[in-house]
Amino acid sequence: MEIDTKSHLHESIPAEMSTSSSTVGGDATPTHSTMTDDLLSDYHTTPPLPQRKETVPWPGHTFIIREPISGKQLTIVRGDLRLEPHKGDQGGYHWICVEKNGWLGFCDPIHSMYMGHDSLGTFIAQVRHHKAHEYFCTQRHPDGGYLLLTHYKDWLWKMVIAEDGQKLVTTKGDGTAWEFIKV
Repeated sequence: MEIDTKSHLHESIPAEMSTSSSTVGGDATPTHSTMTDDLLSDYHTTPPLPQRKETVPWPGHTFIIREPISGKQLTIVRGDLRLEPHKGDQGGYHWICVEKNGWLGFCDPIHSMYMGHDSLGTFIAQVRHHKAHEYFCTQRHPDGGYLLLTHYKDWLWKMVIAEDGQKLVTTKGDGTAWEFIKV
């Protein structure tokens, strides 16, 4: 005895999931709608997630400068510039962006120290002036954020996190893309 599986299966499928066909030029062309299609159409009409508005480093504004993956921020701790997790309201992690001769500078309002670099390629915040070693410019990173670049001799060096995960050093290679959070 032979069972007609096609008609048996068709009877067990709910009407909204059935497939019908029409004949065009002798070929069977499916003209169907399924529950899956209906669910996917709802999925495609869902509004996109809101995009995070990125803040551009700009003179006259105060920022938290943060590495977005770890969430750690540039902070002065006992006189040293370091990458640290947020430490509450103790200060040392706000940076006033200033401009001099077209170069940006970042000054800690608590200690009045400018971020800069020493001659060994380590970033520091130990001077109260905005001169050549404290000059910065920024460059938009294609993946988001901004590179911090500083002038040294004939190069623009990028700021990068040192191997210890806390110090900040110069590099000619890939730099760290920083997030600027306006406060």
